[in-house]
Amino acid sequence: MDAVTIERARAQAEICSIFSNPRRVLILWALSEGELTVSDIAHAVGISIQNASHHLRLMRDRGVLDAKRQGQHILYRIRPTPRLQCLLSEVAYPEFDAEAPQFHPEET
Repeated sequence: MDAVTIERARAQAEICSIFSNPRRVLILWALSEGELTVSDIAHAVGISIQNASHHLRLMRDRGVLDAKRQGQHILYRIRPTPRLQCLLSEVAYPEFDAEAPQFHPEET
C-alpha cells in the first residue's frame, strides 16, 4: 500500500474514534440542525453541561467543531469538511434522506 492510502486510513480511523462514544454522535446529530450553545446541546442530548463541555472540547480539539463567542455565549457548529459530510450522510442518515444536512466547505 502506498503512503497516501495509509494516511487516508489513519485519518478515517481518527474520525471514527472520536465518535466511538454515543454521546458525541448525539451531539453531532443535534448540531446538524445548526449552531447551539453548550446548554442547548446538554439539554438536547440529555447530559449535564459539564459533560457536554468535556465532549465539545474534545470534538473541537480534534477539528470536528468550530466555536464562536456571541455575547456571553459560545455557539458550537460542525466544521464543514468533506470527511464529516460523508459521516453525516452515511452514519447519521444510513438511508438516503433528502433532508440530510449538506455542508459546503467553500462557504466557510
